[in-house]
Parts: sequence; C-alpha cells; structure tokens
Amino acid sequence: MTIYSDDLVRASGHIVGLGASVLAAYDAVAGSGSASLGLPLACCGMTLVYTAGSFQDRLRRRDTRVVAYLSNNPDTALAEISAATGLSEGCIASSLQRLVADGTVASEAGPPPAARSYRLAL
Repeated sequence: MTIYSDDLVRASGHIVGLGASVLAAYDAVAGSGSASLGLPLACCGMTLVYTAGSFQDRLRRRDTRVVAYLSNNPDTALAEISAATGLSEGCIASSLQRLVADGTVASEAGPPPAARSYRLAL
C-alpha cells in the first residue's frame, strides 16, 4: 500500500478536526461550563474535517481529468497534459505519481518525469 502526502494531509485533518470537536464539546458540557468557548471550537473542528474531505475530492477530480485526457491521447508528456488540462505541471506530476503507483497509468522511457510519456495501463 502506498501512502501519499495528500493522504497524510487528509488523515491529519480528520484527526485534528475530530479531536478538537470532541475536546470542545467536552469542555462546553463538563469543563468550565462555558458554552461560549467550547461550541465555536467544536464548529472549527468540524470545519477542518469537512475541508480535509473536500481536499481529497478535489484530488480525485484532478486524477479523473488526467485519466480522461490520457484515454484520448496516449503516449503524452507531462508538459502536454498540463497545457491541455490547464493544471500546473506540479499538480499533474503528483496525479501521475499516484496513478502510476496504483497501476492505472504506465510511463514510458526517460528517467526524469519531463522526458517520460504516459498512457493508460492495459
């Protein structure tokens, strides 16, 4: 199993967000008794959880755009995918790294990412 930095961001967002929500709710009920401090912190924690989930959805949509482009344009270089999709080369490189590790995309030739061509794996 490959763990990507994007997954670590999502997981840490969920852990911190849920932890903050639980502690804030506990403080509002059993701690100082001041709901004016605990409830806003609980809302902030839940917002963090939601943001981490929407970040992961954005990555999936980005990966889908790359796969859709490669389905019609096999043996394409990173720069060409970037220009066609309107995404930065860094974003495309990150998506391609995930997709190659998952076996969805295959890379051909050249050791540096800019010299490689990419196609859907069969």
